[in-house]
Amino acid sequence: MPSQRKRHKSRPAPAAEAPAVHAAVHHLPGATLARHLASETRTLGAVVVSYKDDSGSRRIDADALAQLLDGVADVYELENGIETRRLQDGLPDGLEIYGTGARFYPAGPDWAQATPEPRLVHRFTNLTRLTEDLVADARAAGVRATDAAGVPGQAVSPTPTATPAASTATATVSGFAGEDKSRALVKLATTGRQAIIRAEDLLPGVPLDWLLTRGQQVTGLLDADAHTLDIRGLLLRPGSPVTAYRPGDVALARVKSAGAGDAVVTLWPGADFRIGIGRISSNELDAAEDLLTEGEVVRVRVLYENGAVVLSMLDVDDDDPQVPAPSLIAGGPPWLAPDRPYASIFGAPGATASPALAGPAGRDGATEEARQGDASGVVPREPEPALTAPQRRSALKSTQMELEAARHAIAELLVDATRRGATDKIARIWQDKYDSERRKADDEARLRADAVRQLETLKAELSRTQAKLVGAKKLRRSVSSKSEGALPALFSDPVEQFRFELYNEWARAVPAVDKAGEPLGEYTVGPYFLASLSVLPAPQRTKALRAVVDLVADRTGPLRNRKPHVLRENEGAHAQARMRGEDVCMRMYVEQGTAAALRLHYWKLKSGGFELHEVVPHDAVKP
Repeated sequence: MPSQRKRHKSRPAPAAEAPAVHAAVHHLPGATLARHLASETRTLGAVVVSYKDDSGSRRIDADALAQLLDGVADVYELENGIETRRLQDGLPDGLEIYGTGARFYPAGPDWAQATPEPRLVHRFTNLTRLTEDLVADARAAGVRATDAAGVPGQAVSPTPTATPAASTATATVSGFAGEDKSRALVKLATTGRQAIIRAEDLLPGVPLDWLLTRGQQVTGLLDADAHTLDIRGLLLRPGSPVTAYRPGDVALARVKSAGAGDAVVTLWPGADFRIGIGRISSNELDAAEDLLTEGEVVRVRVLYENGAVVLSMLDVDDDDPQVPAPSLIAGGPPWLAPDRPYASIFGAPGATASPALAGPAGRDGATEEARQGDASGVVPREPEPALTAPQRRSALKSTQMELEAARHAIAELLVDATRRGATDKIARIWQDKYDSERRKADDEARLRADAVRQLETLKAELSRTQAKLVGAKKLRRSVSSKSEGALPALFSDPVEQFRFELYNEWARAVPAVDKAGEPLGEYTVGPYFLASLSVLPAPQRTKALRAVVDLVADRTGPLRNRKPHVLRENEGAHAQARMRGEDVCMRMYVEQGTAAALRLHYWKLKSGGFELHEVVPHDAVKP
């Protein structure tokens, strides 16, 4: 043991390392975030994490998710309510995220169709698994994007890919994730990227913050595809207690189970020992299950009797020096500490200990419960019938704590009464004052409850009113759009009829003060234009006429919003413009933000003016 203490002292302090640079979690308003997700210039996937105000710890850890997706996807956090509704309003139908959960939005032109379903947090959701699913969504989208970036016109043959061999990597522990601390986040020394260490790869059921510390350097096998680091090679095997403790040493152990006549404690996973009630309490009427709680960290004295290891809890004082528990990972902290939480880390009854740390069944019998029973003076026997031990332990501990608190309060009251010379009359006066204040507090609590109920009622009424207002506005828009009918056919020539309708639309759209500065310019009607216009319903026909008015009258403001641009030979950014001699084919918006939104194709003539070519859906790109 002295040599072990020296090794602990000589280990360099982890604080000397440079602080890790963490990926940021972004916070944007719902409407702004919707515009960003729908932007054609977005090149990186995005994960939107939403949470309810009362979700507490039952929510996705956005910071940990950002570390895992650093360089793969941006992480945004949004509170459920007004902002998530604004996000929903700005996205296509079915792409919203609400409540407590998260959703991944891929990048690319088909992001809306490729967006997976949201992952919501329910009562029994495993947050660690849900986080891993989100990471898998993001990484799968990245793989699809990489596969899609092939050479145009070449078919990609599905060739099998060999699984890359794991490589050795060194990393620094930067934090822990999951309610059960079953994941450790590490930063790779060579690339600075993030990876994770999984508890099930080491000692299942043992939280990783019992094995590792922040800033600790570890080395293991890196799986680049799964982004996991396997450090099983760093597991330490303490072996027999003979090598760790001298006779009479006080050690830390964790209670694995407790019955009426004995208890089983573990010095480390795989080193379990049975302690008889005679070595726990000197009172023969006590039961071990009433004195010990499963998962509790206790102090035991290590003895050696007839070559066997025996543990005892008798005559172990709080001020007796204790030997630190061994580390289970090279360079890690002691795996047990007196303040460890009372959370069970043991498997179901009958489960075997992890073979990684199980000690050899040697002469001292460190891992055989039968031998430990003989050494502690307890004859192994069948377990007694269960008598609701958890309830008995809980009730006993609660009663003992309440009794001790009551004794302390009584002693203080007696001392105070003696010092002040309090009488029954004074006590009754104080009691009356207390009762009066308590009644006032109850009245205020009732008033507050009534106010809260009224507020909730008003909120619900406001929500219903807003819903009615939205419905009325939609109905008004619908009625208004349906009331717009096409002008009656007053000319037998379709071209003359169109010029008449265009002139009427120009008269209505351009204010009187602007008509002199925005007259209808020169234009001709192409052979396909009137046919494409005739199949449109009245509202869309009116929109097409307004677009032609903005174009022919050269209305700078409205025309800028329609974004006229050159129609190119293909979708490439540097593709050539479509030409007809020296005339250039152009394209501009007729409507926006709707399915199959209409576009106007026209030729910009070198001689001046325009030739109206055709009104088409947005996905039609050929003149």
